[in-house]
Amino acid sequence: MAPEINELYEFGDFRLEGTRRLLRRQGEAIPLTSKAFDTLLVLVRNRDRVLLKDELMKALWPDSFVEEVNLAQNISALRKALGESPGENRYIATVPGRGYRFVCPVANPAEPEQELVVERHTTAQILIQEESEAEEAGVAGKLLPAPRPGWERIALGVLAAGLMAGGILFWRMRSGNAEAGTHSLAVLPFQSLAASGDDEHLGLGVTDAVITKLSNIHGLAVRPTDAVMRYAGGKVEPAQAAREMGVDSLLSGKIQKSGQRIRVTVQLVRVRDGRPLWAQSFDENLTSIFAVEDSISEKVAEALAVNLAEQDKEQLERHYTENIDAYRNYLEGRYAEFTFTRDGMNKAIAYFSQAIADDPSYALAYAGLADAYTTESDWLLSPREALPKAESAARKALAFDDNLAEGHEALAHALLHEWRLAEANREFHRALQLNPNSVSTRYTYAEYLASIGQADQAIAEMNKALTIDPLSPEVNSFLAWDYYLKRDYDGCLAVSQKAVQTFPDFWVPHLTSGMCHLIKRQNAEANQEFQKARAMNPESTFAMTGLGIGYARAGDKARARKILNEMGGLDGERYVSPVYVGLVYGALGERDREFDYLAKGYDDQAEWLLWLTFDPLFDDVRSDSRFKELVKKVGVAE
Repeated sequence: MAPEINELYEFGDFRLEGTRRLLRRQGEAIPLTSKAFDTLLVLVRNRDRVLLKDELMKALWPDSFVEEVNLAQNISALRKALGESPGENRYIATVPGRGYRFVCPVANPAEPEQELVVERHTTAQILIQEESEAEEAGVAGKLLPAPRPGWERIALGVLAAGLMAGGILFWRMRSGNAEAGTHSLAVLPFQSLAASGDDEHLGLGVTDAVITKLSNIHGLAVRPTDAVMRYAGGKVEPAQAAREMGVDSLLSGKIQKSGQRIRVTVQLVRVRDGRPLWAQSFDENLTSIFAVEDSISEKVAEALAVNLAEQDKEQLERHYTENIDAYRNYLEGRYAEFTFTRDGMNKAIAYFSQAIADDPSYALAYAGLADAYTTESDWLLSPREALPKAESAARKALAFDDNLAEGHEALAHALLHEWRLAEANREFHRALQLNPNSVSTRYTYAEYLASIGQADQAIAEMNKALTIDPLSPEVNSFLAWDYYLKRDYDGCLAVSQKAVQTFPDFWVPHLTSGMCHLIKRQNAEANQEFQKARAMNPESTFAMTGLGIGYARAGDKARARKILNEMGGLDGERYVSPVYVGLVYGALGERDREFDYLAKGYDDQAEWLLWLTFDPLFDDVRSDSRFKELVKKVGVAE
């Protein structure tokens, strides 16, 4: 018999009266069998954790042997009484293979306060100085406002879910869950406690790895890495970060390394009331992190009562490599790529290549390498040089693991920029099938849709990406690009201006705003926006292009030619797309020079030619036979 409970419990429209053994809905008694009522009592009483099936059965039938089907029947009866549809999980969540958890918020003012049980796992004494209890409490106390007494006393729990996770790529930095999205979670950048900056990348790598694993779980909307990186360094209070990201739960942690020992602590907090849900600490050998990662991921899912399908379990237990040197180089590559500089991108390629040398079967490292080459394409390298390398690396990733969503997305992106649209479309669909939660996949799929004239669908995909990462500067800004290709210039300017207000230090919305002003022949406004974009990002060759076009259209040919000379002088410094140069010549009215450079752009497989058919910048030459031939050669109109 379940223990008698004297308090009242209220949840949803229901009132549970333990003493009178009644379940009411708006005053009306709901009929339940005795065992079903006892089952509900036990679930509500233990609502802060997953109750294992064996545990439930022992509580309900302590002196009898019964089949598990009896428990399932009680759960089914409860769900019917609560008006819960199959798979809805508004009140009772099933954790496959484990048990059940009551997940609806419960009000019980008379309930005694309970403190978080902090788990601790260690295999040996770590050889670093322990933090004082006061320091632990101080960090925990800052995490979120605490309405419950004793909250400040909670020690930070642990994580490290991922030092050795299979990491994540640039786009998976953007992964979350747009469709399943039943519970949103953010993982703040782990704070490194190292005295020197040598291990600065460690906290970032752990954060990245945790996000990678958890974002593969259906039912979790996990904010991508680039959404949380703005909160690195602890400059923003966790409570504020949680509010800005609009998440239900927040995971934070610290990491400290000493020799070959590592200590990782993590804490999971419910945002709406600051209540800690779970905490754990691990003191381990560095080589044991894979097991720690598996444990943290599973326990976060348990604490959030997320239903785990078999494929989710497989993802949680999956290691992309067992070679710690390969993983370290992979982390270094991710860290270098996060800088988004020429030096950082070149270092990323070197680190990914070394990770592959350490473990030639490391599929995720191949995907990372492919992503880095695609990023360098049309920026640091000619697409004809970079894209075949990207495609080759992506195909090697898939040769080792055809179920790697990152590999299919990397291949799709490379194929798109190689103008192989039908193949790219197949790969995009495969990537979204494997992981519908990736912001980057939806972002690049929108790029594909725009290239075939489906601007409305592209806008829809970008909006789906924004449900995953509403604070992404890139998605908020490049959404304007799809309005531009749709020729909705007022919409383009509205989106751009909103992005400028939200991200005042980001250069891209000034670029998209400048393009719309150009098409509307508002040359002064266009030049002002392009100048702002270039001031924020001096390496933007398209900002230079926009300035050149604006000067030419305003009749200032001298300044337009000065821009051309400046672009020509960059050849030895970095790659300049011939299409950009051709557009400026076109604005100057030099059609032959324009088509000469467009032909060079074709030879280079220039990215801008993807939108050749729809970009209004080419409207002045659409009737030219040379343009029609170029469209036919590129093939994007098909």
